[in-house]
Amino acid sequence: MNGYHKSKGIVIELTALLDVILIMLFWVMMNVQDGSRSDFEEAERKTAAAEQRLKTVQEELDIKNSQFKRISEILRNINKNAADNQQALIGYENGMLITLDIEYNKDGKLIIYNSSNVLGETEISSETEISRCIRNALEKAGLNKDDVILCALIYDGSVSLYKDVKKVNAAVDVVRNVYTNFYCAYINTASRAESAN
Repeated sequence: MNGYHKSKGIVIELTALLDVILIMLFWVMMNVQDGSRSDFEEAERKTAAAEQRLKTVQEELDIKNSQFKRISEILRNINKNAADNQQALIGYENGMLITLDIEYNKDGKLIIYNSSNVLGETEISSETEISRCIRNALEKAGLNKDDVILCALIYDGSVSLYKDVKKVNAAVDVVRNVYTNFYCAYINTASRAESAN
C-alpha cells in the first residue's frame, strides 16, 4: 500500500430528496385540484347569474312584446274606427240617417225610415217586437253589425207617452248589443212646436 489509496467518491443520499420532491409534487397537485374546483364553482356561479339575467331579460322582452301587440291592436282599431266613422258621416251627408219616428193615430206606432224610404213599422207594444223591427229595418237598409250607424229617435214629447218612449229606448239598447256601433240621438219636437206658437 504504497500510500496510494483509493477514494470512493461522493455518495449522495437520494431518499430524503425523493421524499421532499414527492411532498412538493403532492402539494402542487392539491393546489391545482383546489384551484380547478374553485374555478369550477366560480364558473357555475357566473353561469347561474347569467341564466338568471337571461331569464329576467326574456321576461322583460315578453312583457314588451305583449305591450307592443296590444298597442298595435289599439292603433289598428283606431284606424278602422276612424274609417268607419268617416264612412258613416259620408252616409249621413248622403241621407243615410236611420230615423225612428213615433207617431200616433189611434195606437202608438213606430215608423223606421232612411231618407224617404220606409224600412219598417210596428206598434209600440213590446220591447222585443220593437227591437226585432229595428234590426230587420237595418238589415233591409243593407247595414252590417260592424257598420257605424247613426240614428235619430224623433218624438213629440207633448203627445208621445213616456212609457212608449221608454220602450223604444229599451229596444234601442237591445239593438245596440247586436250592432255595437249603433248611435242614436233623441229628438223631442215638442219644444220646437211650443216655441213656434
